[in-house]
Amino acid sequence: MNNLVIGANSEIAKELSNLIETIDISRKEFDIKNLDKIDFFMKEIVKKHGKLDNLIYIAGIQNIKPLRVMKIEEIKEIFDINFFGAMLFAKSFASKRISNPNSSITFISSIAGIEAEKGILAYSASKGALNNLTQGLAKEIAPIRVNAIAPGFMKTKMTDVYSDEFVQEIQKNTPLGLVTPKDVAKTIQFLIQSDKITGEIIKIDGGYK
Repeated sequence: MNNLVIGANSEIAKELSNLIETIDISRKEFDIKNLDKIDFFMKEIVKKHGKLDNLIYIAGIQNIKPLRVMKIEEIKEIFDINFFGAMLFAKSFASKRISNPNSSITFISSIAGIEAEKGILAYSASKGALNNLTQGLAKEIAPIRVNAIAPGFMKTKMTDVYSDEFVQEIQKNTPLGLVTPKDVAKTIQFLIQSDKITGEIIKIDGGYK
């Protein structure tokens, strides 16, 4: 199977590569902010590897800052990577020239896209838009299956900016313990093998309250 992973530098992508064979695309290979070049890039991938079976969009950025002090350029960057990049990779993937029958798309969203969090409103909004895209695409491009995974707080490079006190508070309110990249990778594996699941936003939050 040709499983294309966008965001190969993430901890989730690294765990996923231990479970399935992947074609890994990092920021070094392609800058997602070049939105107008995504379709051409996808065609080049197909020329090299053949048609694709699964698209896994893991790429994402966060900016911890109150909305009142954020610059429009910062907000736009978040949406370009977290939402518009995902939409345009999915748009290209939906072409019969790019993907095989019975293929699937899996987006990595966030619990913040379901319940917005102060201090990361642009991030929350971009993930909320991604969730809406997931549900709409599942109807529009069937039989391609489209799902999203909404993890709770994970210890990753992106969340290193949070204080130890903040992380400990989250841990206290998570009965099953913090989510790990491996947890998310295993759910991706499950979804790409599940022929009848589509349009779902799957929360993995360890029972966070």
